[in-house]
Amino acid sequence: MVATNYYLLNIVSNLLPSSKKALQYLVSLSCLFIFIITTTEAVASNKIVIGTGLKPPLVSSEYSLGFLDTLAKEVFRRLDIELEVIILPAERALINANKGIEDGNLLRIKGLEKRYPNLVRVPEKMMDSEFVGYAINDIPQQTGWDRLSGYIVTFPKGWKIFEKNTINAAKTEQVRDPVQMFKLLKEGKADIALYEKWQGILQAKKFGLKNYKVLEPSFVTLEMFMYLNKKHQKLVPEVARVLKEVKQDGTYHSIFNSSLGAM
Repeated sequence: MVATNYYLLNIVSNLLPSSKKALQYLVSLSCLFIFIITTTEAVASNKIVIGTGLKPPLVSSEYSLGFLDTLAKEVFRRLDIELEVIILPAERALINANKGIEDGNLLRIKGLEKRYPNLVRVPEKMMDSEFVGYAINDIPQQTGWDRLSGYIVTFPKGWKIFEKNTINAAKTEQVRDPVQMFKLLKEGKADIALYEKWQGILQAKKFGLKNYKVLEPSFVTLEMFMYLNKKHQKLVPEVARVLKEVKQDGTYHSIFNSSLGAM
């Protein structure tokens, strides 16, 4: 009996160091896991994803440098934050930013925070945008939105500036792809296409539309701003400060010349 007990004690003693090693291994593994998670979160916190419904040349393509995404990336780079700009339908980009799915919206008119309460506007403007009309047929030269009265008007879906100012149009056609607007013009299914000036010129060129006119004067020229989701509210003053700095040191002008100025 004594011999048996001694034998069992020997087995337990031999197992004990292995159990300690196993415990040490589990503790080490847990620490490593915590380190990986913490490091990943730290890296992730230094990256921001912003959505936009804009098209080239305001955003980059595989063929050309975009003005606004290049500008925004430079601003965030100076804050040691990696910025990714993703292209979405205009309405979806706005909804996602408000929900926090993405971290913000690249360019919108002033005042959207009233309708989308989770968005905070960066108070330093990104640029001034001219909103113009494109037409093939002759349109009487007038000023203001009233000149749309009696015409079939097309514009990109989700553009609030056009949604609220086309009530006098005979009919409106909202499209997801800007090229569709110029197709409607060419086929005579729309009289006027409304768009931001720079994007419109490039999209008309890509579509191969040559005999169009840009209606003068522009319907409106507005200051345009970046918006961030409220979870990044503390970052807003810093983004505004650096954006102003980029303008003052000549970088803003340099990016403009390399993108829009090269058209």
